[in-house]
Amino acid sequence: MDVRLRAESEHRVTEVGRRVPASAAQLRPEQVDELVRLYGEIKSVKGLARHLGVHHHTVRKHLIGRGVEIEQPRQMSEEELALATHLYIDEQLTAAQIAPKVGFTASTIVKALNRAGVKMRPQVARG
Repeated sequence: MDVRLRAESEHRVTEVGRRVPASAAQLRPEQVDELVRLYGEIKSVKGLARHLGVHHHTVRKHLIGRGVEIEQPRQMSEEELALATHLYIDEQLTAAQIAPKVGFTASTIVKALNRAGVKMRPQVARG
């Protein structure tokens, strides 16, 4: 079975250039079976939605409809936040460099540092 549930032609581009589905995904029962199977491997609603090319609400709806218990994302512990803060402030690492060291995405690192009141450095333009 093709893992992607949407074809490229089934997307539209918004005014700001973001690709979004043209309409809500109508999944066949065998596609929902595949979605449930993949969730057992991926364990992330948003990650699975990106992988399949559908909205995360569609994934969540079908998982709940099949009685699948949806795991909540892991929260950053105090120790992980302390490590991320140390690496950011003292070692001057970027969020992208910190992410694999603490097991979270760079965006999660930035959000956690912001919530902790860490003064963020200006972003450097990518070359």
